[in-house]
Amino acid sequence: DHIHENQKAVVNRLSRAIGHLDKVRRMVEDGEDCADVLIQLSAVKSEINNTGKLILKQHMEHCIVEAVRENDQSSIDKMNEAIDRFMK
Repeated sequence: DHIHENQKAVVNRLSRAIGHLDKVRRMVEDGEDCADVLIQLSAVKSEINNTGKLILKQHMEHCIVEAVRENDQSSIDKMNEAIDRFMK
């Protein structure tokens, strides 16, 4: 298992993003104004990005430091790929 010290914060942020996304779905189903839908979508994107940053920072502080210490190029490559995908 890969438990993060900020696991509770990550789960809370994901819960907020899910709540925002559920709100967006309801807004679309109810035919609400497109500008209001876009504002809610912005909140979802922001929450997901902030969650990703939190995970990335913690991973770099712990896992990547350990990978460098052990000369584990595979873990470093995997993280680089994950960063590339996250940043698209």
